[in-house]
Amino acid sequence: MSIKNILVAYNGLPGSEAALAGAVTVQKYFDAHLNGLFAHGNPMLSRQIKQNWMPASVQAAILEAADSPTAEIQSKFYEACRDVPSEKLHWIDSGGSVQRTVARYARLFDLTVLGMHETNNEHNLAHIEIHPDRVAFDSGRPVMTFPANHTGSVFNGRAVVAWDGGRAAARALADAMQILKTEAEVEIVSVGRSPLADSLPGIDVAMVLDRHDVKVTLTELPRERRSIADTLVSHCEKTGAGLLVMGAYEHSPLREGLIGGVTHDIAARAKIPVLMSH
Repeated sequence: MSIKNILVAYNGLPGSEAALAGAVTVQKYFDAHLNGLFAHGNPMLSRQIKQNWMPASVQAAILEAADSPTAEIQSKFYEACRDVPSEKLHWIDSGGSVQRTVARYARLFDLTVLGMHETNNEHNLAHIEIHPDRVAFDSGRPVMTFPANHTGSVFNGRAVVAWDGGRAAARALADAMQILKTEAEVEIVSVGRSPLADSLPGIDVAMVLDRHDVKVTLTELPRERRSIADTLVSHCEKTGAGLLVMGAYEHSPLREGLIGGVTHDIAARAKIPVLMSH
């Protein structure tokens, strides 16, 4: 299915600025609809101020002050998207739990574009933090993340596909196919094993991409003392890759959160755009 419906979560912070620039690039390539989403609910604040002793006018004033960046952020969004046709540009302002809101909206889009996770406690904006890896898990839809200050395109370059033959990797490969078809080269990599290990008789991952007219190379990366995430990030940097495609949470998020895992670490450390699916 072609990419025709793109969601970008935008809050004006550096990561979301890079995500918006990337989303505009994808919109232009596929002539897609681009929908901005400002999810900014602060349920904790709402619960704290809804006290019987506090006058309604004071409660309203506090909530209005908390939501004051909305108009400015919307204006910045439209300015950054000035080259997108107006009939294909849309905006949603939503309260409620930010993480849950973004995941629920993401379920209705072909691709969701997010900035790499930023810790916003220093800006007193922790209530608008988004964890892209969890959005991919909770939505069941592909998520593309951009690191802050990223420049360049995800098209017509070199992409790396992290492949272990698992369900999540297969889903990511299928979700990324429209973009992989544009690349000059796609490298399928596995850590500590051949990308063709455990292939089924008569078909393998390289043949699948070849049938889509994608130029493919296969690489087995050595398993070293450093983590798989660090191995993948380092390889992408050394080879000049412009996109990493990977499955998200082949193991449960709880397990990865407790003992560490590839998805969480990549989401925090990658220096290039990452397309992940669960």
